[in-house]
Amino acid sequence: MRLISIQPRPEIAPWIHHFWVFETGAGLPEVDARIVVPNGRPKLVVPWRNALIARGAGATQRSDEGEVVLIGVWDQPSIISSPNSFTVTIGVEFRPNGLSRFFEADLDGVFQRIVPLDQVLGATGSRMMKRVNAADTLNEAVQMIQEFLVERLHAVGRYRRSLVDEAIATMGQHGYSVEINNLASALGCSRRHLQDVFRQQIGLTPKRLQSVLAFEKLYRKFSKDKDARLLRDEALDLWFDQAHFIRSFQQFTGHSPGRFAELDNEFGRIFYRS
Repeated sequence: MRLISIQPRPEIAPWIHHFWVFETGAGLPEVDARIVVPNGRPKLVVPWRNALIARGAGATQRSDEGEVVLIGVWDQPSIISSPNSFTVTIGVEFRPNGLSRFFEADLDGVFQRIVPLDQVLGATGSRMMKRVNAADTLNEAVQMIQEFLVERLHAVGRYRRSLVDEAIATMGQHGYSVEINNLASALGCSRRHLQDVFRQQIGLTPKRLQSVLAFEKLYRKFSKDKDARLLRDEALDLWFDQAHFIRSFQQFTGHSPGRFAELDNEFGRIFYRS
């Protein structure tokens, strides 16, 4: 398995966390757990060579070769698989507040969903999918995606710093442990208004997003050393006690910290080494 990082164009770079290409010679290995945990970042994914199958949130969905899909923010784990053949997947991971810069629709409609691009953008999405599917080379497909995102950024025209941008920055400054009532007060709005804006521009409430981002911060460290004890020790700064943390960890991964540390989840961890 190999993950290649792509440099996004300057116009779109502020809203993208990671632009990548994933390659493997014979599909995703069945011996690997292949668990993708929630990280608070929506995605645009293209199974450019080979299909991908995602199982999570009580459903199984197949994305065929050449399809372009939007993946909203999730707060549950998913398990990814593919047919046993050469696999190339192109992915754009947006910042939590990034996808709304490229798509005008309310993003609560893609929360915990995988949606083909043509269902979101109609004919525009269909044309994009056909162009990527017809690309002769990987580099050509990547450039098409870059150009598409630049076009979408200018079409939507949301350049100014928003309430959601300020809220997420404040969450990060407080280690993703700020009280939401205090956050709303600091931003000069009501809690209800903040929740409504978050659902529209991200897909879930600020409280739930903050919980996902706090977990992602810990999981990033965990992915590098797989030390469950260290993970629990650091979690006490963010959760009330160890019992609350273990319940959250099980919800986000499907396993206890100790059991998860024993799993071979190379596919899930590879995205945290960049």
